[in-house]
Amino acid sequence: MLSYRDFVARKNRKPLIVAHRGAWTVGPENSLLAIRRAYDAGHQIVEIDIQESADGILFLMHDDTLDRMTGQSGVAADQTMATLAGLRLREGDGGADAPVSQEPVPTLAQVLALADGRGYLDLDVKHANLMETVARMAADCGAAERVNVKFPLATAEDLARLRHIEATTGVMVMPMLRLKADTWADDAARVLESGAVITEVKYDSLDTLRQAASVLNAGGTSVWVNTLDPVASAGFRDSLALEDPDAIWGVLVEAGVSVFQTDIPDHLARWINRQGEAA
Repeated sequence: MLSYRDFVARKNRKPLIVAHRGAWTVGPENSLLAIRRAYDAGHQIVEIDIQESADGILFLMHDDTLDRMTGQSGVAADQTMATLAGLRLREGDGGADAPVSQEPVPTLAQVLALADGRGYLDLDVKHANLMETVARMAADCGAAERVNVKFPLATAEDLARLRHIEATTGVMVMPMLRLKADTWADDAARVLESGAVITEVKYDSLDTLRQAASVLNAGGTSVWVNTLDPVASAGFRDSLALEDPDAIWGVLVEAGVSVFQTDIPDHLARWINRQGEAA
């Protein structure tokens, strides 16, 4: 299995798919089942959300509170891991009407073991002070070359932190950018200075994305965008891709995007395969 860095940096590869919180349409988001099913479906990268329990155990959950995914009340990080492990996740992306599954809240250690030899993990650390802790744990578990952590790269201090994490843990750090028409050039230059092979971007317009992606790709940095409905940029979202994938994913590929985080990874995979057959 290639290192994550080498996997992303391959020349002339197909667009990569990031399954957001796993394949949560067939298992609760951020559950072992959803992650396993994402890899079983052939999706190369799974995004998961990381927090720390009251007794110092890293676990998976997006929200600060337990309500949406477990139906219980309280702050997730205020619970011990024993308490969290005793809860059961609601199906899909949760909510009051979602049935309760048999899936428990998993630890990061369990997910790292599950992913070993199967694929890569995008570790979305929900609280910035935990970035180094999460990276060190991944390294201690022998997963340094299979995961990334990510945070906004906006200052010289951010760049120094990125370099420190990579130097001390071996874990790849993915910069995150908010591309704007008047500042994208400085942002792109900072990413290229970091040596990152991949960067996650939000953008104010397709034109801004095109300009920045051209510079980033030429410098060896692949561009990742989210087409998730709640956070998609400039209207390029999953629900529209279901109706006309060429107008969403096709336009973004032409703009220089080669990594997509999506809530509909199976649909994206079928579209990518069709493009390969037509080529």
